Amino acid sequence: MKTKKSNTPTYSTTSFYLSCFLLAKGIQLVGLDQTDDLDRRSFVFIDSPSRQILTDEYNFAEDAEVSVRDFISAIRKLKALLHESK
Repeated sequence: MKTKKSNTPTYSTTSFYLSCFLLAKGIQLVGLDQTDDLDRRSFVFIDSPSRQILTDEYNFAEDAEVSVRDFISAIRKLKALLHESK
């Protein structure tokens, strides 16, 4: 899954677990991009104020909550996308 070029602002991260958290919380993943390191990909999401709030929650809140089922589903989806892109 490569990202499509559009006018929609995007947010990229190489953090797998942050990406899982954002996906589990409903932030739309739009693709994977190759990084300078050939063994790494960045996860590209639609950017929004809620994405920033969730990123801050993931990084700084001691009580960030996410459904276990949604988190496991996000892990499986991202792992599958990573394996497809190799």
